[in-house]
Amino acid sequence: MPVWIDFLLLQIYIYCGHKKRGEEMPSKKMGRPPSDKPKSELIRVRADQEILSKLNACTEKLKTTRSDVIRKGIEKVYDELQK
Repeated sequence: MPVWIDFLLLQIYIYCGHKKRGEEMPSKKMGRPPSDKPKSELIRVRADQEILSKLNACTEKLKTTRSDVIRKGIEKVYDELQK
Protein backbone atom coordinates (compact mmCIF):
# COMPACT_ATOMS: atom_id res chain seq x y z
CA MET A 1 0.00 0.00 0.00
CA PRO A 2 2.71 2.62 0.81
CA VAL A 3 4.22 2.11 -2.66
CA TRP A 4 0.98 3.23 -4.32
CA ILE A 5 0.70 6.30 -2.12
CA ASP A 6 4.31 7.29 -2.85
CA PHE A 7 3.73 6.74 -6.57
CA LEU A 8 0.57 8.87 -6.56
CA LEU A 9 2.28 11.67 -4.65
CA LEU A 10 5.17 11.58 -7.13
CA GLN A 11 2.75 11.76 -10.06
CA ILE A 12 0.89 14.70 -8.50
CA TYR A 13 4.20 16.47 -7.83
CA ILE A 14 5.37 15.95 -11.41
CA TYR A 15 2.02 17.11 -12.82
CA CYS A 16 1.86 20.26 -10.68
CA GLY A 17 5.48 21.23 -11.18
CA HIS A 18 5.72 20.49 -14.90
CA LYS A 19 6.11 23.35 -17.35
CA LYS A 20 7.27 23.58 -20.93
CA ARG A 21 10.60 25.13 -21.74
CA GLY A 22 10.30 28.93 -22.05
CA GLU A 23 6.85 28.94 -20.54
CA GLU A 24 6.43 31.02 -17.38
CA MET A 25 4.49 29.77 -14.41
CA PRO A 26 1.42 31.87 -13.61
CA SER A 27 1.99 34.09 -10.60
CA LYS A 28 -0.40 33.50 -7.74
CA LYS A 29 -1.39 36.29 -5.43
CA MET A 30 -1.36 34.91 -1.94
CA GLY A 31 -1.99 36.48 1.42
CA ARG A 32 -3.54 39.78 2.31
CA PRO A 33 -3.25 42.79 0.04
CA PRO A 34 -0.74 45.41 1.21
CA SER A 35 -2.11 47.99 3.64
CA ASP A 36 -2.15 51.74 3.03
CA LYS A 37 -0.84 52.27 6.56
CA PRO A 38 1.22 49.22 7.52
CA LYS A 39 1.60 48.70 11.26
CA SER A 40 5.27 47.77 11.33
CA GLU A 41 6.40 49.61 14.46
CA LEU A 42 6.39 47.78 17.78
CA ILE A 43 5.98 49.61 21.09
CA ARG A 44 6.60 47.91 24.43
CA VAL A 45 4.88 49.41 27.46
CA ARG A 46 5.26 48.58 31.13
CA ALA A 47 1.97 48.37 33.01
CA ASP A 48 0.92 47.34 36.49
CA GLN A 49 -1.78 44.75 37.12
CA GLU A 50 -4.50 47.39 37.57
CA ILE A 51 -3.88 48.97 34.16
CA LEU A 52 -3.65 45.54 32.55
CA SER A 53 -6.99 44.46 34.02
CA LYS A 54 -8.59 47.72 32.82
CA LEU A 55 -7.17 47.10 29.34
CA ASN A 56 -8.52 43.55 29.33
CA ALA A 57 -11.95 44.79 30.46
CA CYS A 58 -11.98 47.29 27.58
CA THR A 59 -11.07 44.60 25.05
CA GLU A 60 -13.87 42.33 26.28
CA LYS A 61 -16.46 45.12 26.31
CA LEU A 62 -15.48 46.42 22.85
CA LYS A 63 -14.76 42.94 21.42
CA THR A 64 -11.46 44.10 19.97
CA THR A 65 -7.73 43.70 20.56
CA ARG A 66 -5.45 45.35 23.07
CA SER A 67 -3.67 47.13 20.24
CA ASP A 68 -6.92 48.66 18.97
CA VAL A 69 -7.84 49.91 22.45
CA ILE A 70 -4.40 51.48 22.87
CA ARG A 71 -4.57 53.11 19.41
CA LYS A 72 -8.02 54.55 20.22
CA GLY A 73 -6.68 55.90 23.53
CA ILE A 74 -3.77 57.61 21.79
CA GLU A 75 -6.13 59.14 19.21
CA LYS A 76 -8.42 60.40 21.98
CA VAL A 77 -5.58 62.03 23.93
CA TYR A 78 -4.15 63.53 20.75
CA ASP A 79 -7.53 64.99 19.74
CA GLU A 80 -7.95 66.55 23.20
CA LEU A 81 -4.52 68.16 22.94
CA GLN A 82 -5.40 69.69 19.57
CA LYS A 83 -8.38 71.61 21.02
